[in-house]
Formats: sequence, C-alpha cells, structure tokens
Amino acid sequence: MSIAFCLVIILGGIRLCLTHFFINLEYRTLDFPTDTSGFSDQERQTYAYVSVDYLLGKILEEEYQHLSFSNGEPLFNQRELSHMRDVRDLTLIALNIWYVCLLILIAGILLALKLEWQREVWHAGRSASLVILFMIVAILLGVAVSFDELFTAFHSIFFEGDTWLFYPSDALIRLFPTPFWVNVFIAVGIFSLTCSFLLYFFCRRMLVPTKKEA
Repeated sequence: MSIAFCLVIILGGIRLCLTHFFINLEYRTLDFPTDTSGFSDQERQTYAYVSVDYLLGKILEEEYQHLSFSNGEPLFNQRELSHMRDVRDLTLIALNIWYVCLLILIAGILLALKLEWQREVWHAGRSASLVILFMIVAILLGVAVSFDELFTAFHSIFFEGDTWLFYPSDALIRLFPTPFWVNVFIAVGIFSLTCSFLLYFFCRRMLVPTKKEA
C-alpha cells in the first residue's frame, strides 16, 4: 500500500503534465521562449498537442510520422521519431503502472474497511508521504543546483546512449525547449509535495486514538 500511494501520487503528477492544459499553460507563460525558426504560435501549440497525444497512444505511429511543415518536409527526422517512440513506450508502461496502483489503493482501502485494518492503511499512507517528501525535495534541489546534470542522469537511466540529444533547430527542441522540462519537474514536484502533505496530515489525524479507543 505504501508503494501504491507513492506511485499514484508521483505518476499522477506526470500524467497532469501530459495534458493540453499544461502545454497551454506553459506556452502562455510570459518568460517562455518563443520559436525564432518559423513556427507560428498556433502551429507550435498544435504540434505539441499532437506529440502529447502520441505519447498517450491516441495518435497512430503512421500519422505521427507523416506530420510535415507547410513546404512538405517531414516535421521530425528519424532520430526524433525514434526517441519519441521510446518515450511513448515508457509513458504507456508508466500509465499502466499508475492504473494498477490506483486499483490496488481502491481495493486495499475497501478491504481494510471491511476487515477493520484502517490503521494499517493510514500507517502506509503516512510512510508514503514521508518518502515522497524526501524524494521530491531532493529532486527539486537537483533542479535548482544543476538541472542539466539531473536531466542527463534521468535520460541515462531510461534511454540508451545519446539518442535523446538533438540540435536546437530540431522540431522537438523548438516545441519543448529546456524551460519546458524545468517546469515539468517543478510541476510534478509541487503536485507531489501538495498531495504528500495532505496525505500525511489526513493519515496522522486518522491515527489519533478516539475516546472509545482510549
């Protein structure tokens, strides 16, 4: 249950960033870098939406591969397409884990209510909230100290070699520049910290003995 609590909260923050709402919010941020290589704001937003939908499995591989500029040239080169395919596979695995953990939490809570194991659930939730707290604080410190090193370490864990490195002129970098990824880490951190604080204080309150128990 503790592991399920942790994964539901952290992966929930990631899922929040994989939405049109988050992209729209990012693109409307005043200090978000503009594209100086030819994308209009509408084109950039549309291609970013399609990219997120592709990661979620809503866009077919063939459809994504055939995206093109107005002059007919492919939007993404083979290196970009290969990386996005890897990211999509990782994203779908993470989302499946999230769904399973949600089911485990729901089933566990219902079972605990039936068998009167509520205190065990609250202990699990409180433990998970502390784990999340320390983990997210460490990640946010990494973002503040050296985001490039943190970003490189993240990719070295989940991807092989340097397949995730691109030129500034590549479409993926123009759609999702470095400040976008900084804000993704921060957004996941804020979401996870907020949820962990709420979970901690809720579980702590539920663990306070009632007059009947005392």
